[in-house]
Amino acid sequence: GVWVDEFESLNLESCLDKIWPMASVHVNDSKTKFLDRPYGRVSRKKLKTLLLERCLSNGVQFHRAKVWKIEHEEFEFSILCDDGNELKASLIVDASGFASSFIEYEKPRNHGYQIAHGILAEVEEHPFDSDKMLLMDWRDSHLGNEPYLRTSNSRFPTFLYAMP
Repeated sequence: GVWVDEFESLNLESCLDKIWPMASVHVNDSKTKFLDRPYGRVSRKKLKTLLLERCLSNGVQFHRAKVWKIEHEEFEFSILCDDGNELKASLIVDASGFASSFIEYEKPRNHGYQIAHGILAEVEEHPFDSDKMLLMDWRDSHLGNEPYLRTSNSRFPTFLYAMP
């Protein structure tokens, strides 16, 4: 999801398939914050289609291959591909994540981690307020008094993200 005004500023609001007028954050069982800012669910299919259309209409050319090596020269980059092609570029965006083999760091880094699991489910009923996007629900009362679960949740906090 995205804040609606951010997608509007990029002229991407046609890619939203649902909009909530506000979002909520449950800090704990007794404290809730309401964010008076519209939030939207992005249709990945619509977004991909629109971005590809924009690329093509602006002359972007695509080359399907795996990058083997990137060489930085004085005014450009040379990109060596697994199909034998060599491409030239003035700008490279490495979107391969924290384990990129193309970036050299001066010292070792702690990459941290974040894991997200998501499903899109149609249900007959649910306990959520349909007028609010549930941005973060940190409540843990569902864990009961199980010491192991409480300790684990304190060490590795988790939250629920729901788009009712």
